[in-house]
Amino acid sequence: MTMAERIRYLVKRHPKSRQEIAGDLHISADSLGNYITGRRCPDADMLRTMAIYFQVSADYILCVTSAETDIPLVPAMEQEESLLCLFRAMTPMQREVFLHSGYGITNYTSVWQVFPIIEVPAKPEES
Repeated sequence: MTMAERIRYLVKRHPKSRQEIAGDLHISADSLGNYITGRRCPDADMLRTMAIYFQVSADYILCVTSAETDIPLVPAMEQEESLLCLFRAMTPMQREVFLHSGYGITNYTSVWQVFPIIEVPAKPEES
């Protein structure tokens, strides 16, 4: 979704008309139309004003976060994928312990020491 699409969505779901919204934002209806179509982008001050007016974050308008989660939309790192695979391999009890203790992260303790139940594959012998 582009910034123009986000602004269009916010305007469309608002109970006021475009003309009224433009007046509330102290801009012309044409300027608002340009933001909605993507012909122009709001400057930083207008972006802040729109975020306050529509009660969303500026990051949402800029497409840095999603509307539902407000989590930054950045690609996952390789380590995150590995951690997710490890987490999925754990039993429900191991997951709870891991999430509540944070040993693998905060104490630099080997996850295999914290969760000895997880079988560690044998290292191949070097020739």
